[in-house]
Amino acid sequence: MRKQLLIPAMVGILTFGAAQAYAQSATVVMRNGDRVRADLVDMGANFTLRINGQEQQVPINDVVLIDFAGNGRDISQDEVNRANDASGNGYVVLRNGDTFTSRLVDVTGIPSRGVFSGDRQIPLSEVSRIYLGSVRNIPEITASTNQTLDTPTQSHDPNRPFMRERANRRNQRTAAPTTARTVVVPANVAWTNTGFNVTRGQWLRFEPSGEISLSLNGDDTATAAGGKNFRTVPKAQIPTIPVGALIGRVGNGQPFSIGDTTQAFQMPADGRLFLSVNDDHLPDNSGNFVVKVWEP
Repeated sequence: MRKQLLIPAMVGILTFGAAQAYAQSATVVMRNGDRVRADLVDMGANFTLRINGQEQQVPINDVVLIDFAGNGRDISQDEVNRANDASGNGYVVLRNGDTFTSRLVDVTGIPSRGVFSGDRQIPLSEVSRIYLGSVRNIPEITASTNQTLDTPTQSHDPNRPFMRERANRRNQRTAAPTTARTVVVPANVAWTNTGFNVTRGQWLRFEPSGEISLSLNGDDTATAAGGKNFRTVPKAQIPTIPVGALIGRVGNGQPFSIGDTTQAFQMPADGRLFLSVNDDHLPDNSGNFVVKVWEP
């Protein structure tokens, strides 16, 4: 009898373990603009996400995008426009380039499959992105998100074509000019003083290169986009982005994410610009990023 009772229990444990192993990793973008790297474990009344090994319940209505193929940034404007047009009907992009309008209604199976309205089921390993709502107000979704920030709203403004050209130039993927400043950012230093001041509203672009180690584990490395496994650290300077990512701050202000995006950034305040690595413990880090900084 005891053996007969143990067999179902062992099957349950093995099934649970398999579900954990096959959970699909993604960048989850919230309605408030926060991004978190997590494993999508289940979908019921809430999403069950595994973040840093801990399962958390996240209300479905708090999520607007699940990005299995990227970091929830620099998505083509055409795709975002189509997703926004779909609105509450949902929008799905597959890794083979196919797209369709449908709502995600469940996550099931081992390996995980997405169940969409109309009873269409697709392995999550074949999905690039699932839009659960409009991403119109989410920052950095596309490279042109900030394009209108300095474009005059008055159609008769004689500077409008010039300002639009400047905005477009800021969001083009261009190499650093010869006049760009070069800053070495050690991975084991809390904040590196760049040596120059910025002003509120000033636009800067960053071109980082290099790879750093985040611990004595030789496989625990990161580029400016963050650790290769995209894990997050609750006590890092910015806990919602990957550990190891390139970040900045002005003076003693709030840190902001830079990563390896090609997007230009508006400085949030007047003061000295500092750069760092997003981590909660720096002494065991090694290596550095080399960052070119210029005004587009």
